[in-house]
Amino acid sequence: MAKEKGEKGDRWQMKVDYVETCNCNFGCPCNFSGYPTDGHCEALVGYHIREGRSGRTKLDGLDVIYAAAWPRAIHQGGGTLRLYVSEAAKPEQRDALVRIFSGRAKGSGPFELFASTMSTIDEPVFTAIEFRPDGRRSSFRIPNVCDVVLAPFTNPVSGEVQDVRLGLPKGFIFRSAQAARTLVMKMLGTGALSFDHSGQNAFYARLEFAGP
Repeated sequence: MAKEKGEKGDRWQMKVDYVETCNCNFGCPCNFSGYPTDGHCEALVGYHIREGRSGRTKLDGLDVIYAAAWPRAIHQGGGTLRLYVSEAAKPEQRDALVRIFSGRAKGSGPFELFASTMSTIDEPVFTAIEFRPDGRRSSFRIPNVCDVVLAPFTNPVSGEVQDVRLGLPKGFIFRSAQAARTLVMKMLGTGALSFDHSGQNAFYARLEFAGP
């Protein structure tokens, strides 16, 4: 019996909780001018897959952390990427997630475009991921590897939570996201993927991606 087309990764879709953190100032000037606050980009992005499928392979409930660093602006290339994938993923799920998030499965979202800016793509790591999607209070961590905790902006007088959002009608990652800040944003290790940008920019959104 012939495989359906989707089993080769040609058809996939995901609904995700998306948590983006980086070294930029609040709002991330990359969204406005294409250039990061300090001239380089270092990011930890978490994806919790609420519903997902690649061919006949379900991806529901799995997590992926996208750790990346670029020595200049993203579009200027030279980046380093390492994917962390839920250790609970079965072999066919691991294969699908690596193909999607490394850009090889093409489709919507930033994956294929960002892959073209990478000079180094490390081997994927399959590990325990602790992910708590909760809007502007979301968090994710891998023990002894990385730690991210978000918090909302608040009115300095009343303490009320500020509903700050960024709208990008032509955005290729999100068209609207809730703006937040990082209480913690750390990547432990050596080389390009080692940084601490706690107190900087963050976004949360619920997104859908599909391909091709």
